[in-house]
Amino acid sequence: MRDITFKFKFFLCMLLTPFFSFASGTWSAKSAQMQCGSALVKVSAECQVNKKKSTENICRNYYLEIKKGMKNKEFPLPYIPRSQKALLEKQGYSFNNVVRPGDWAPSTMKCYDNENIVIGYHLGLDEEESVKGSLLSYIDAPFIDLSGGFITGNKLSELRSREMKNPYNNTNIDFISNR
Repeated sequence: MRDITFKFKFFLCMLLTPFFSFASGTWSAKSAQMQCGSALVKVSAECQVNKKKSTENICRNYYLEIKKGMKNKEFPLPYIPRSQKALLEKQGYSFNNVVRPGDWAPSTMKCYDNENIVIGYHLGLDEEESVKGSLLSYIDAPFIDLSGGFITGNKLSELRSREMKNPYNNTNIDFISNR
């Protein structure tokens, strides 16, 4: 009888091991949203626990979605002007589909005047502020209107000034931390 019980447990273990191994590497949906005027702004991604450090995630397929009435617009993140992306790439930063700790990862979003948003990113480095073209919300992250256009000129300067004075009261979208 003991031999049959051992064989059954061994067989059951062998049968379920691949299932549990696969389950630990699955991607799960994460999202954060905020209301900005008449639009619902949502950031989403697929994440899984980082195998090297269980307190962190790796994420992929980051998207910004702006739902305004019956219109939905979707943008892959980071959604930044080409010139800013080129500047950051020239400094050695890359933008891959899979975002790991230490990459530019969306961490906050905020609404201004019910018509403009800013997505703030972090790198997990202390020197983030000195990076030319930084994606921190109070440094150089682009402000976006609810149709997906980048804000420029005097309006950008005024919004940046307000963000620099009060970089708080954000909606948290830090999917990389797994706490």
